Amino acid sequence: MLTNNQIDSLSEDERCYLYYALNTEWTSLNMGYDFDWYILKAFRNDTIQHILNKHSSNLTDENKGIIIEILKKLQANI
Repeated sequence: MLTNNQIDSLSEDERCYLYYALNTEWTSLNMGYDFDWYILKAFRNDTIQHILNKHSSNLTDENKGIIIEILKKLQANI
């Protein structure tokens, strides 16, 4: 599960991208209820890494850099 420290370590752009990627994955799975921050916090780091890598295949280098920064910050603030 994500902690408040992990989320707080992210910039606003990084938080937005993380929310977007996890929300997209959640919606694609037809989970039956809306995605929100409390659901985001329930994801494990390894699951987040898998989802971000999946979404990175069509990204520009700049956006791939955002993913790398998100993963670094999540690992550093466990």
